Amino acid sequence: MNGDTPQFLHTTQLMEEAEETLRAIRQGTVDAFVIQEAEGHRVYTLEGSDLPYSTLVEKMQQGAAMLDGKGCIVYCNLSLAQLLGVPRETIVGQYLQDLLAPADQAACRRLLQEAQTASTEGEMSLRLADGNAISANFSFTVLSRDRSATGVLVTDLTMQKQQMEFASRLQHVQDEERKRIARDLHDSVGQLLAAIGMNVALVQSQSHKLDAEAARAVADNAKLVERASVEIRTISHLLHPPLLDVAGLASAIRWYVDGFSERSHIKVDLSIPDDLGRMPAEMEIAIFRMIQECLTNIHRHSGSATAAISLKQEGTLAIVEVRDRGKGIPLDKQQEFTELGRGGVGLNGMRERLRQLGGTLEIRSKETGTVVTAMFPVKEAAA
Repeated sequence: MNGDTPQFLHTTQLMEEAEETLRAIRQGTVDAFVIQEAEGHRVYTLEGSDLPYSTLVEKMQQGAAMLDGKGCIVYCNLSLAQLLGVPRETIVGQYLQDLLAPADQAACRRLLQEAQTASTEGEMSLRLADGNAISANFSFTVLSRDRSATGVLVTDLTMQKQQMEFASRLQHVQDEERKRIARDLHDSVGQLLAAIGMNVALVQSQSHKLDAEAARAVADNAKLVERASVEIRTISHLLHPPLLDVAGLASAIRWYVDGFSERSHIKVDLSIPDDLGRMPAEMEIAIFRMIQECLTNIHRHSGSATAAISLKQEGTLAIVEVRDRGKGIPLDKQQEFTELGRGGVGLNGMRERLRQLGGTLEIRSKETGTVVTAMFPVKEAAA
């Protein structure tokens, strides 16, 4: 059009470039970063790379997207579209926060803002096309020097949540089974041993009618029955200490520590406040099992002659610390502790109990000893 001004032609050209860019991004046919500059969005193509950017992102099983400076999605990979259950082209142009549950939209804006200074991440609820919502982890990282483009990785936590729920149910079943076995041992086997003990005592009262060898055998049987009764009672209490239900955590820990010191000859310094009240049942059993596992590990592996246990409550946090002065944990084992699913069975059980209660577990170890620290949010566990 001959009457068009240079300004009009320039504007038309920019609009055509913008439309072409948007089509290319939607189709995933360019390897590019989208940068917001003074004159608008510009695409910088990664030419000459051995493995193009889009190839990396498209092959990811995680959902991935690129946001402009306002949090609008300018690119997403196929995994994110499949996770949401919508065509990819319908996602481009939407604001990320609009894909989230209303309660999480403010958190999304905050994470995006904080990502301008450092990478951020958080768990939020992602709304799917079918109306359902899933828990997902969102990780934000700035991609451009002028901080106008932000990358986000979206990890579906559904499987992890299901595993955690299954582990929680399994842990509960195990606790109930321990309690049942402990009760059966005490009520059934314990009573049988008590009856045998009375019969042996009756025979022992008539031992003067027996020869020396028979009388000695009766006396030995009486001692064996008494020892078996003590062992059954100890095993029953270790499976599920009755004091935990009746008198509370402090009494159960003191009972266990006394018995542990007597059996292992390891001196244990126990610090529990006198005014420590009752906690939620699941928290008390978790703390008791943690201390039980830590002391067992000290006895088996550390070589320490002493141990120290501290249990206190600071505000809404319950803090448990178990330390020893042993030879420490080898570096390869420490590495296993930081990886999900690795490490010993006892440690995984301890870590899973903490996770269920919203707690944290920290293990610090060197050649002079090991410190295991756990923190539980008391109010959350009670709820």
